[in-house]
Amino acid sequence: MRCLTVVVAYALVLVVLLGALGRAGDALLASAFPSMEMVLEHEDALEQDDFTVLQSDAFRNCQIIIFNDGGTRLYATSEKVAGKVRASDLSLINDYDEDSFYEVFQERTEEGLRYRVLRCSYDRYDGYSKNVDAWCVLDEDLDILAGDLFADRDSLTQREFDLIKGVYDAQLTVERYDYVTVSGASRTLVLLAPMVSDVRYQQALDDAGRITLLGIPVMLVATGIAVWLLMRLVRRAARPLDAAIDAYRRGEGDAATSSQVPSELARTYDNFVDLMDQLAEARLERQRIIADVSHDLKTPLTVIRGYAQAFCEGRIPAEKADGYHRAMYERASAAGDLIDTLFSFATMEHPDYEPHLVPADVCSLVRSVADDAAPAVEQAGCTLEVAAAGELRALVDNQLFRRMLVNLIDNAWSHNEPGIRIRVACEQGEGGHVEVTVADTGQGFSPELAARAFEPFVTENTARAAGGGTGLGLSIARRAVELMGGCIRLDDGPASPWSTVLVITLPLHAKEEKGSPAAS
Repeated sequence: MRCLTVVVAYALVLVVLLGALGRAGDALLASAFPSMEMVLEHEDALEQDDFTVLQSDAFRNCQIIIFNDGGTRLYATSEKVAGKVRASDLSLINDYDEDSFYEVFQERTEEGLRYRVLRCSYDRYDGYSKNVDAWCVLDEDLDILAGDLFADRDSLTQREFDLIKGVYDAQLTVERYDYVTVSGASRTLVLLAPMVSDVRYQQALDDAGRITLLGIPVMLVATGIAVWLLMRLVRRAARPLDAAIDAYRRGEGDAATSSQVPSELARTYDNFVDLMDQLAEARLERQRIIADVSHDLKTPLTVIRGYAQAFCEGRIPAEKADGYHRAMYERASAAGDLIDTLFSFATMEHPDYEPHLVPADVCSLVRSVADDAAPAVEQAGCTLEVAAAGELRALVDNQLFRRMLVNLIDNAWSHNEPGIRIRVACEQGEGGHVEVTVADTGQGFSPELAARAFEPFVTENTARAAGGGTGLGLSIARRAVELMGGCIRLDDGPASPWSTVLVITLPLHAKEEKGSPAAS
């Protein structure tokens, strides 16, 4: 909200500045070409015979003269201007209200140049119909040739003709305005304004442009102040987050409270704290994994080293040498299997690992894996049942699928007493999925172990005795299923007689038509 306040204040400053510059430019243009409309903005003061309003800077480029109804001059911009217009000229000057105005038309005839002068007025009823009240024709010497306008005269002077045309001289235009004061006295205002030309107008535009340029430094200063304030607010807002980062770096945990964090960064701060908590958990998990792997490798390697040392020192009786060799081989095989399992787990957990997915008959794969696993199951004194008739296709990585299913079957017979039943099934589940289940009648999972069954190195072998398993089988199975776009879960309410049921769900893949684009 503080940042928003600064932005809004900055925008308001710019709006006010631009508005002021615009008004200054407009005032400059208006003062360069003053009009009767500008004068009449002070009509209330004029009706009070208050002429001080005409002395403002807005009228510096024009001349104003005011007469009363007797022809006496009441006000003039300056003494020099006072003699430019006489009371006798008023009847020749066009009326701003157009109650009476002149129109001049130039004509070229066989006798020479002619001017037709019309004195007109608008119809007082409809307001737009123009009436010609009088007219006359002038030759090029301004002699009156015909008409009832100026009937008592034979000719006009050039000055009188210019006033009729609304021109005072080569630089000034002229017009008059008749009004009545609050006391009922008649007044006539004459305005001499600069004539509009391309040169003067361009000069006025240039002057207005220079005024606009003066606003650029102010805008730059306002922008600099706004940027400084925003940076200061951002630094203040980020200070609790920086403190929390430093605290986590020092291992002190959360060093700020929610009340210290600005509302704009509260969500970011909460996400950061959650991330740090997850990283802390991941660090503890990594330490646990390293400790478990070290323990699992240390046990067989310690046995191998002890037996090897005994052989080197000649302390092994000849009749026991074969037994020691067999024990060393078994421990070496166990260490090798553990390393292979760890390598598989690390490979599949790597973010760059990509499975090789191809359409395959999952039922056929289940039957094939069951056939390969049957000898080991029978040797352990258990029974393996298979229910995978028909054909159900899914996108699978054959190697990952086999490893996953073998791990689940091996877990079933290796973690239970001989004599249990193991059932592997493949069928179509609800929602268009392929479901592969591995069930057994063994001892099942304890509630504590079931909640963490798919985490790495989780096993009932808490002492991590040799031969008790690494706890990576279900983790590898879970990752393999995820890489194939499926999921695996532990059934929390298996039907009798099964004590453990693991359910793998894979998306069903439609069988490709022969000759279809996919098949080709």
